Amino acid sequence: MKQAVPRWASTDAQIQAAYNQLVQKICPCVIVTHSQGGNFGFNAALAAPDKVKALVSVEPSGAPKPEATDGKLKGVPHLVVWGDFIDQSDLWKRFVPASQRYAEALRADGGVADWWELPKLGITGNGHMMMMDKNSDQVAQLIQRWLTDKGMMQ
Repeated sequence: MKQAVPRWASTDAQIQAAYNQLVQKICPCVIVTHSQGGNFGFNAALAAPDKVKALVSVEPSGAPKPEATDGKLKGVPHLVVWGDFIDQSDLWKRFVPASQRYAEALRADGGVADWWELPKLGITGNGHMMMMDKNSDQVAQLIQRWLTDKGMMQ
């Protein structure tokens, strides 16, 4: 539990405002999110597409409604990464469609929205905290290669 961050749904507006302020302060940048941070990262990119160079979301638990994209993010490549056990959880089976619809809307707008299911790429053994799994370096290298291919890494 020392690695968990509490979140209360009643503070979403304040959390989003903090994300947006951080983007304004430190970007241009690449945003990398995990789990409950996914929707906040997506919305931060929507609020400042001129400041966000790319967005990587690892097993996001939410995403904006597809109509929110409205062509704003054509120049902001997105990558969504999933581990092995999504299909074994009723909760995650409910979360995935929101991210799928959002990614489809980005693509329909002419943007990049890559979708990785690691087992389909031959990488197995990843739970929700894949950054702590034994093969975390392999996953990080793939993400870094994606960022390099998109022109985000020097």
